[in-house]
Amino acid sequence: MEWMLWLWLGIFIVALFVEFATANMVSVWFALAAIPSFVLALLNVNIIIQIVLFVVVSILLLAVTRPIAMSYFKTNEIRTNVDLYIGANGVCIQKIEIDMIGRAKVRNQEWSAISNEVIEVGDNVRVLDIEGAKLIVEKID
Repeated sequence: MEWMLWLWLGIFIVALFVEFATANMVSVWFALAAIPSFVLALLNVNIIIQIVLFVVVSILLLAVTRPIAMSYFKTNEIRTNVDLYIGANGVCIQKIEIDMIGRAKVRNQEWSAISNEVIEVGDNVRVLDIEGAKLIVEKID
């Protein structure tokens, strides 16, 4: 059963290496789940129990702690003041057709804009969201 010690140690090391290489907060949980299975292997516990424990701990760690860790780190989010435009009103300056890019002027700045409805030039719009460098707008009365 000595080979199970090496297996759990190998999973731990490989999972940590993959996590450091990718930093997407997935494989670190497998590395942590390998630790209790390694301890069970040291105690010569049945292989099936080791594997079941590894799977259960991995799933629990992924389901419970990953969302918390991801919200804490938010590694790919860059904060800007562009969020202030959400909810703002503006005017359409180039016709916006369904799934076609038009133009809208909001707070004295021109933006590319898309909508799920046809919006004519001169119609008032409200910014629902921002996707990349495009405003997602809706027509308002």
